[in-house]
Amino acid sequence: MRKNCKLILVEGLCGTGKSTLAERLNGYLQKQGEASRFYDEGAAGHPVSLNWHSYFREGEYVELLERHPSAADEIRSRVIRDGSDYLIPYREVEAFVEREGLSAELKSRELCWTNSPVATLSEFSHLIQRQWGRFAERADTTGEVYVLEAVFLQHQIHDLIKHYQADDAQIEQHIHGIASSIAALNPILIYLSQPSVREQQTWISTVRSKSHFAAEQSIRFMENRKRIELRLLEMLPFRAYTIENEGRDWDEAFRRMVEAVIATA
Repeated sequence: MRKNCKLILVEGLCGTGKSTLAERLNGYLQKQGEASRFYDEGAAGHPVSLNWHSYFREGEYVELLERHPSAADEIRSRVIRDGSDYLIPYREVEAFVEREGLSAELKSRELCWTNSPVATLSEFSHLIQRQWGRFAERADTTGEVYVLEAVFLQHQIHDLIKHYQADDAQIEQHIHGIASSIAALNPILIYLSQPSVREQQTWISTVRSKSHFAAEQSIRFMENRKRIELRLLEMLPFRAYTIENEGRDWDEAFRRMVEAVIATA
């Protein structure tokens, strides 16, 4: 295990084995006696992801409490306040689900998984970076190692491009802000890759029975995403490893992941 490493980030395009191999790596670390925790991109209680979080500015938050007085105490008990910004985690909260109007309003104010963003680009970037900063502060006080999949690059870049039409410079600034906030955790990033994005998208569309993955628009989007991600890997203030897995040899890819993790600083 790399000295003092408290965070392992596993990234790559769809179908490169991120989830399976990251979970396998977590199991390996636990067998080595490490206090390791694995979170995939959609995990409930994720320590970093802000999916299923509603965003309100201060005045909007006050009005929300006024509209839903019977749920005000529950909202206050869960809210994450950052200055004049308010985030409300609403996933599977029974008190919210029972109130149809409140549930619908919270979903309509979703920060990340939305086709109608309520935050500006600068607000979105600030909130995401602050969340990573809070995570880093907590993680730095424990002896645990976190294995996180697809939340450092994939979800960030997807949202920035899809929702905000962010350019390369804006994406770089956003990722650099996150990277700076977690650098003290001595993280490593493992990037799983295959040579042809087109071939990869065609293959995964068949495996997952999702024909739109092989659509020309999806292929172009993923090719651009990979271009951006590979460029970002060269700029990180911590070590990043790219593992090419042309033949989808998962055992070999895992062996190389372990090799990267145990490498000395």
